[in-house]
Amino acid sequence: MSTTKRFPPLPKTISAPGGTVTVRRVKAIKLASGHEAWGTWEPHTRTVEIDLTAPMAHQWRTLYHELAHVALDDAGLHNGMNEELVEAVCDALATARFRERFG
Repeated sequence: MSTTKRFPPLPKTISAPGGTVTVRRVKAIKLASGHEAWGTWEPHTRTVEIDLTAPMAHQWRTLYHELAHVALDDAGLHNGMNEELVEAVCDALATARFRERFG
């Protein structure tokens, strides 16, 4: 018996307080700064992009990280937090949601 965990495909859309979020799997995400990223959240288009070259477990954790950005933005909380704190909160929420769903 294989010990490799199977993960379901990522959803294509997610309902959030500020409206529907589109989830796209793309190859090689580049930020405006030129740095590469595993995922991004674009609030103006309400789109999350996830790097499809990452292992599925990492894609799911990245999705949960980006959805934490969505939640913070939709609630207006990102306005009162510096970028470092936002990223730490998103990482913590992503880890918790991933463990809750996948163990």
